[in-house]
Amino acid sequence: MSLAYDVLPVTLVTGFLGSGKSTLIADALTGERARDTAVLVNEFGAVGLDHLLMGEVGPQTVLLDNGCLCCAMRGEMKEALAMLFSRRARGETPPFSRVIVETTGLATPAPIIATLLGDAVLASHYTLAATLTVVDAVNARTQRAAHPEWLAQVSAADRFLVTKTDLADAAGVEALIGELQALNPAAQVHLRDAQAPHAQLEDVLGAPVADPLQAAMHAASRVGGATRALRLAGVVRAESAESPEANPEANPTAHEAELARIEAFCARFDEPLDWAVFTLWLTMLLNRHGERILRVKGVLALEGSDLPVVLHAVHHLVHPVLHLDAWPDAERSTRLVFITDGLSQDAIMASYRRFHAHLHHADVPT
Repeated sequence: MSLAYDVLPVTLVTGFLGSGKSTLIADALTGERARDTAVLVNEFGAVGLDHLLMGEVGPQTVLLDNGCLCCAMRGEMKEALAMLFSRRARGETPPFSRVIVETTGLATPAPIIATLLGDAVLASHYTLAATLTVVDAVNARTQRAAHPEWLAQVSAADRFLVTKTDLADAAGVEALIGELQALNPAAQVHLRDAQAPHAQLEDVLGAPVADPLQAAMHAASRVGGATRALRLAGVVRAESAESPEANPEANPTAHEAELARIEAFCARFDEPLDWAVFTLWLTMLLNRHGERILRVKGVLALEGSDLPVVLHAVHHLVHPVLHLDAWPDAERSTRLVFITDGLSQDAIMASYRRFHAHLHHADVPT
């Protein structure tokens, strides 16, 4: 068997929470191309829903849902990739010729890239074809200021996809492009066209590379650039024998300390929601605490409707809801995954109960 078939290209898709990674991958997996692609989806915490909202992507999809892929989950990623290749070789899964790995929005890509390049087992079966960083045109400045991971994701890219350009002003988008090019001049910049979202997917996600060695050398340079960015941001220590550049499995850094502040939880509502009441509460919640609400995403069961809608919000911005033609699984109730920074599940749910009680003139415990 030739090298082209033995070594499969991997596209690493990274980007901060709510930037549009899952939407991009879901669009890429429509039609015939889905049959040729295996996907690893990583979600922060054990309450992930993104894999359900991607639709029918087949048995090649693997969910890593126990933590941040850049940290402890790298071991699970290695096992998942090895398992996928073994199942493919035994004919236990439909054949695929490429792999997409989606990181959680809190991931720093450099250790992931180092694992893909440095692990002998993985390197014998996979080659890193591209690192795509998805950048949110609306929230990029806020995310850069508050989260060093944003800079690490930008530094690790060899391609950018700027999303939500239709929601941002043209001058702001141009300024963001200039900032990305200044931070990482070697990376290509693509804009997501909201009117034709499928048109550029193959260019952005990348075709298999003709020269795996060249791709590996380029990827190695991304590791160094991303780690230097983290060092400048104070996330990793200065170079030493124990630094992440020397040893990707080194001691925990400030990144792990930041993750300790981040909470992921699933809010469940057994009864269908009153859309007007719920949206008014959510609007007020985001208006007051938007800076600490990194992402809200989930499926809603609404009064008067048998079908669900998908809700997605990032900081203060709520995106237009998506109406689904069917429920993604057997459960028919509302599930909302919150990822917050210093805002607890108890506080959010107490807020909803108080608001609901006030509107309905009922007393409920807080």
